[in-house]
Amino acid sequence: MWKNLSSYLLYLLITVLMVSLYLGDFSGFQKLQWKLDDTLYSFRGEDAHSPDIILVSIDDQAVKAYGEWPWSYSRVADLVAACNAGQPKTILINLDLSARESEDTTGNTNVLANQVSWADKIVLTYDVVPTDYSNQRMSKPPILYKFSLQTDSDLGIMKEDATLNVRKLFLPSGTIAQYASGLGFAFVDTDKDRHVRRVPLVANYEGYYYPSATLMTAALYMGVSPDNIVVRGSRSVKLGQTEIPTDKSGEIFVNFKKPKSAYTEISAADLLQEKFSPAGLKGKLVIIGLGGKAESEYYTTPVAAAMPRTELYANVIDNIIHNGYIKNLNISTGVHLLILVGFGVFCLVILPRVTLLYRAIILFFWLFILANITVIMFNAYGVLIKSLYMGLEILLFLVACPMLETDVKPAGFKFNFGALFKKKIDAQPSRIIDTATAVRGPARRDMQQTSGVPEMQRTDTADRHPATEATDMASTASPQPTTAFNAGTPPSQPVPLTNSNPHLAVPQNADQSPSFGNITPTSMSAPIANQSPFSASPTFGESDRIKNLGRYQVLGVLGKGAMGTVFQGVDPAINRPVALKTIRLDFVTDQEEMNELRDRLFREAQAAGKLSHPNIVTIYDVGAEGNLQYIAMEYLEGQTLESLIRKKVQFSYKIVATMITQICSALQYAHDQGIVHRDIKPANIMVLPNYSIKVMDFGIARVDSSSMTRTGIAMGTPNYISPEQLQGKSVDRRCDLFSLGVVVYELLTGRRPFRGENLTSLIYAIINEDPPAPSTINENVPLIFDHITGKALKKNPMERYQKASDMQMAVVDFVDSFAPPRKVGL
Repeated sequence: MWKNLSSYLLYLLITVLMVSLYLGDFSGFQKLQWKLDDTLYSFRGEDAHSPDIILVSIDDQAVKAYGEWPWSYSRVADLVAACNAGQPKTILINLDLSARESEDTTGNTNVLANQVSWADKIVLTYDVVPTDYSNQRMSKPPILYKFSLQTDSDLGIMKEDATLNVRKLFLPSGTIAQYASGLGFAFVDTDKDRHVRRVPLVANYEGYYYPSATLMTAALYMGVSPDNIVVRGSRSVKLGQTEIPTDKSGEIFVNFKKPKSAYTEISAADLLQEKFSPAGLKGKLVIIGLGGKAESEYYTTPVAAAMPRTELYANVIDNIIHNGYIKNLNISTGVHLLILVGFGVFCLVILPRVTLLYRAIILFFWLFILANITVIMFNAYGVLIKSLYMGLEILLFLVACPMLETDVKPAGFKFNFGALFKKKIDAQPSRIIDTATAVRGPARRDMQQTSGVPEMQRTDTADRHPATEATDMASTASPQPTTAFNAGTPPSQPVPLTNSNPHLAVPQNADQSPSFGNITPTSMSAPIANQSPFSASPTFGESDRIKNLGRYQVLGVLGKGAMGTVFQGVDPAINRPVALKTIRLDFVTDQEEMNELRDRLFREAQAAGKLSHPNIVTIYDVGAEGNLQYIAMEYLEGQTLESLIRKKVQFSYKIVATMITQICSALQYAHDQGIVHRDIKPANIMVLPNYSIKVMDFGIARVDSSSMTRTGIAMGTPNYISPEQLQGKSVDRRCDLFSLGVVVYELLTGRRPFRGENLTSLIYAIINEDPPAPSTINENVPLIFDHITGKALKKNPMERYQKASDMQMAVVDFVDSFAPPRKVGL
């Protein structure tokens, strides 16, 4: 029999929490999972030495003997010749062999090219610059194209995110590369914590797929030509008869060996000075690369804080040729949820029915089993199990153990869910406590006097449940607490508000909107009896007569809009210039609706006033003068983006990208605070003289749009409104990203993406039609903007950018392209 629902509710809440965390996929938990995965390497014994791979390093010893890197190509040719003399099976040259004019004029480039032509199965590396989208162009770079790979997909085209996408190459000197047996790209993919756990095997460059240096080297070592390498989407890469499993991005998880003991490493100086016999290289896979101080790029891996590139290459190639990579246990989301919920139900049913000691034993047993399965699967089979959420669920249950009520199963008990809902539960008489006699002395007398209930002789204690006793005692111990309303204040007369600032006159009537945080309405008067509350409001034709709004002095008119007039003003207390935006409420005739709208205005302005970001206009205050509502905000010297577009100002694409990144930064900050703008358009974006951006009207837009729509006042053409807003569906931050996509499109082309002869046809176009790419209207528009606007203007919010920061990162990639190219390691 179950005595108390609180125990079961606690474990149910823990289960729901873990399911929510799993579905939320929070980045903090992902980093915790990575650390847990990395820890598994420490439980592994010493790795067996791999005799197939030998590292030849241009290390400190070689630099001391032959000078600082970079060496002349004739010296590199001597090193290649020394390696080739030992007849290795494959040589990977992980060095920068790009074209050098000085080497070409001295003939050293031809010397190295001859050595490469004489050697057998030499692979050269080249650097790449990645991007987050695939280029739509189709090209076949000479020399490189012969190493392109085939795919098993229709038309040879795979999903955009199935491989690494590349927008620029840095190929080695053509004189040298023409004699190479293979070319492979060098790129390291790090996780968000800057650890290397995965590496890409294939890259997409202008419509064709090319192998990484590690994949090409392993293929040649295994006797597989590029023609026999098949890319199978995000599932695997087939190397002849060997299939290499990959994740959805075409990357493999690297099974790292512990450093210093796994691979034989020799100095290039020992090889050149014949201190190491070349015969030791016979039939081996040799990797020539930098080491010591000559190597500028080291990588953090699960087994080493600083691993050089040659050793990282060796681990990847070793995984491929020995089929020893890490495999993820691919369990679907549904199965994960079933495990979490199933274990939660198990604990919910079993644990409250045993004592605290047995609860701990059961949970520690499951934790022990989970840890052992995780370690054994990793060490014995190279399989990673994502056990973080299951482990956290067990730990939370352990913490909650002492909080559970013990519900021990009595003799003859039959499990019955109906017992949960019984109002009366039989109990042993010996467990009943007479709470009427439990309170002694003065405390008991005080209780009687306070409650006004005389002490009763309890003669029915054997028939009452302890929970009922406790309830009775609580009801007699103290009177029911009262609120300000049930204590005597009628609902029609709200409690008067007080304000500690004597300079602010706070009205004491039912129409008064309360103060909110640091935003306080100033000097709001009560409406005159039998008169419309806004009948005395100044019309906007008379706005130039206004001299003050609250404590602010009005200096002039900055502009007029559908919702009111914007004045230039000054705060005389601190001599600060402000912009004063008045809000029209005179279209509302219903008193109750007017009060609701005024309250919403204060709430929205309060929320927007909490935003503090360099790209968001700051709101200082909100209040009323007579019956005219106003908002005091930051005064800016600049022009709206709408004004600049109308003037047909031509921005460079770098400036366009810079402005987009600032808008995205403002939106991401606001979205993180739970505020959605809902009305992103050029008129709400201020451009300052230095091209700094200020986004205006956060929070106000929601009051404008909903109120004006409800009262039947036209909002104007919905050029920038998302389809879900027009369809009356629920909206979130992704509607702001759609609106931003329209703004970007207009910036690039000078026209809006959706057109119509009338309002109906315009709304139809926004909901149903896809606009042409900006580059088809203006051929000078970079292709990256086609990708950005195309993704931002998707009809389905799930297909758009999910966060403003995602859109920002896509633009940052374009801005970075103006900087000199920086080579990326591996």
